[in-house]
Amino acid sequence: MALRNPCIVVIGAGVAGLSTAKKLKEYGFNDVTVLEASDKVGGRVASATFGKACVDTGAQYIHGASEKNPVYCLLKKSGLLNQVPDMGTEAFYSNKGQKVDANFARRAYEAGEGIIQHRGSNTGKSLGEHYAEKTQGVIDSLQDKDQKTRMQSVFALVGKDMLIDVGASDLHRISLDSWQYYINMGDSLNVAGLMFQLVDILLEDFPKDCLLLKREVSKIKWDGTFSVAPSPTAHTEAASDEKVRQYPVCIVCENGEEILADHVIVTISLGCLKAQASSLFIPCLPCKKMEVIDKLCFGSIAKIFLEYEEAFWENEVGTISLIYEDDTPASVSTNKMQWLKSLQFFSVLRPKERFGNILIGWCPGDIADLIETMTDDELSTAITDHLKMFFGHSNIPQPKSILSTKWRSNKFVKGTYAFLPVGVDGQVMDTLAQPLVGCRCPGEDLQVLFAGEATMKTLYGTVQGALLSGHREADRLAAHYKKTAAPTSTTSLDKQV
Repeated sequence: MALRNPCIVVIGAGVAGLSTAKKLKEYGFNDVTVLEASDKVGGRVASATFGKACVDTGAQYIHGASEKNPVYCLLKKSGLLNQVPDMGTEAFYSNKGQKVDANFARRAYEAGEGIIQHRGSNTGKSLGEHYAEKTQGVIDSLQDKDQKTRMQSVFALVGKDMLIDVGASDLHRISLDSWQYYINMGDSLNVAGLMFQLVDILLEDFPKDCLLLKREVSKIKWDGTFSVAPSPTAHTEAASDEKVRQYPVCIVCENGEEILADHVIVTISLGCLKAQASSLFIPCLPCKKMEVIDKLCFGSIAKIFLEYEEAFWENEVGTISLIYEDDTPASVSTNKMQWLKSLQFFSVLRPKERFGNILIGWCPGDIADLIETMTDDELSTAITDHLKMFFGHSNIPQPKSILSTKWRSNKFVKGTYAFLPVGVDGQVMDTLAQPLVGCRCPGEDLQVLFAGEATMKTLYGTVQGALLSGHREADRLAAHYKKTAAPTSTTSLDKQV
């Protein structure tokens, strides 16, 4: 098989799929097809027109703004990072309708971050257990009762913000060991309104006829012998040499189309694997891989975009945090009956000249799922009353337009990104990343490969994790076919993950 030009199919045109296809092309593979179930590319890097500009409905943070990060490098090379504005100041308000001293809140927040960002190693504990224990120690060390109350309410805010970062509903469900294998690439950078343009960069020079939209895959048949007759236009002598070309993989689409391949690279989300893996593959996936898919969690985050005629926040403000004075870090979790308590963080889209007056409210886990079921009018009324309580005045208007994301109900994604529950070691992601080994066709290696952020224990939950997982699988096939030409976009990090 290695002597012929391999036919490679990539399932999914998110960042993982596009980066896989792009790097395969750079290696010299010229029979690469990308199948995308939806009518647009990009996956969880997505956009929508809202107000006077395009906004990122998906990823909008570079997690690691440094040359170590290939996403940072691509956006920097394109010149897009020159458009990143000053992020503005942080404003904090209490549920008593008063502004909280920003200096105190920032110092307390940084102390909480230092505790919650602990990188556990084989502790078997939950992040919630660790955070409650360590923050209580800090609170107990304080003498002033008022300061204790203020400190614990900010610590609770840190915990609630972490639920947004992870996409979870309960700190006690998140493993303290979640980041023991993580590669730290530096500070995060908010590139709101710019991240979606990464998709265009990845599509540069990729043949449009090799990207097929609205091709939902219903079955992946592998470890088989599937045949297709040679093209009738083929040279007679060549046709006699290879009367029937055989392939180990057959991809069946919902529209009935069948596509044969030597290799298929599956880049669909963990959410889709959870929903479909048991019926998608024939033969079934190995038990160990199915166990990993079941064990890993796939989180959810909702963004609620709120556009106003006039800003009711101060011009220099970049983020607004809402603090409940009776909150404690002991049990940070969501409650659908009090869903507004989990709407504590708003970011301002800047600059105003580009976006107008837009806030983004962020919700985690099952609250994000709840938001998807609510009407715009319900959200608008509830959020306006919520903001009035914290800002302490009644002249906050309802937004003139509203847009909420719906990642959980998106049938081709079913959430946002992976996280590790208590008792699950990140090494299981290596199992998810392993190619399938056939039994009936042992000579047909690397028939089914896997990419996506959930296959990266060092960078899951990030755009660069998705991108580098695609590079990893392209490298794997290049090594199999002894491709020695160095791709033009190789990053130093490729060798580390």
